[in-house]
Amino acid sequence: MSIAKHIGIFVASLVMMLAFASSALATITIESVRYDANTLTPSSTNFIFAADRGQNVPVKVQVKSDVDVDNVQVETVLRGYDHDDMVEDITDTFDMKAGVTYVKKLTLPMNLRVDQDQYKLRVRVSDRDSPTVEQTYELRVEAERHSLNIRDVVLNPDAEVMAGRALLASVRIQNTGQKDEKDIQVKVSIPDLGVSATSYLDEIEKEDDNDDAKTSEEMFLRIPADAKTGVYTVKAEVIYDDGDEKVTKEEQVRVVADSTQQKPAEPASQDKTIITLVSDVQNANAGSEASFPLTITNAGSNSKVYTIMVDGASWATFRVNPTNVLVVDAGDSKAVTVNAAVAANAAAGTQSFMVTVMADGKTLKQIPLKVNVSGAATKDGTSLKKVLEVGLIVLLILIVVIGLVLGFTRNREDSGENTDDKSYY
Repeated sequence: MSIAKHIGIFVASLVMMLAFASSALATITIESVRYDANTLTPSSTNFIFAADRGQNVPVKVQVKSDVDVDNVQVETVLRGYDHDDMVEDITDTFDMKAGVTYVKKLTLPMNLRVDQDQYKLRVRVSDRDSPTVEQTYELRVEAERHSLNIRDVVLNPDAEVMAGRALLASVRIQNTGQKDEKDIQVKVSIPDLGVSATSYLDEIEKEDDNDDAKTSEEMFLRIPADAKTGVYTVKAEVIYDDGDEKVTKEEQVRVVADSTQQKPAEPASQDKTIITLVSDVQNANAGSEASFPLTITNAGSNSKVYTIMVDGASWATFRVNPTNVLVVDAGDSKAVTVNAAVAANAAAGTQSFMVTVMADGKTLKQIPLKVNVSGAATKDGTSLKKVLEVGLIVLLILIVVIGLVLGFTRNREDSGENTDDKSYY
């Protein structure tokens, strides 16, 4: 029994050792690493890769395990960065099934302050108690050929400015590229207030030179006197590389309205239109035309479309010259003429009609106008006039005929008297 007992203990120990060995032999494999859509090769191949700084670079790690593993994390690390913020990323924990491939997405924040140099990118896979699996890749960090960075936008005053006062702004710029930059345009604006200012820098030398950062001169921004209280965006723009490249940075400033400049509420739109009429009464003969000059002034702040309409009447026909639809810009005036063509048979006396001025579908004003019609005639009066005219013509003809007859008779009498007085010898 003693021998059997020892054999049992030995077998149990052997099983445990085999199980432990099997667990120890279980491996997690880093199958591939893609850095910004490029597949990296382990450091044994001395792979060199150029990365642009100032970018959040995506890294995809493909891993696989030959056994089930719980609470796994994948991390990417770039060491040797001499600043507080780290160039690294790590996934949440996840479980791996045997034989299944997993792709994990990470992001490396390649800060602009990362030096141009060669680094080792370390990719690690680990769980709670298993050995860490690590793969190393060579990565060279390089700057872009042309790259400027706005380090700071300095405002004076920096927090709050009163409407009607000046805001001074300067821009601190660093060259993080491989080339010197010349003829750099610096512009600062407050788009919502419609103000801007521009200055120029002759040159900023390439990175790591003694003069790779400069500050623009102070630019003067006059805040409008009628600006309302609120927080406004100050936009700084740097344009370089012959205008091909641009970098922007935004800051906030609070504007406080000047109480002495506050305007009363604007009147309704109809109060902003001034309609001027030379005269509301004109004289005209029947068959002629009466004209009423009319001027419309848009005293508002927006362009308006005006329509002039005339109520018809049987005693005349109406038209508006040059057109009855006017587009009048803010602060401008336009003139039209309302013409009333009086009918030939219009009754004498005062005739009236109505002119209506509309804008945006609303009636602004109705203007009553009058025409004093004279020289009109009825149908019977016209016939009598024609009879008198014919009678006068006949009378004139009779007078002429009588005159001719009298003249002819007188000539004959004179001829007879002369014959009797003659003597023949």
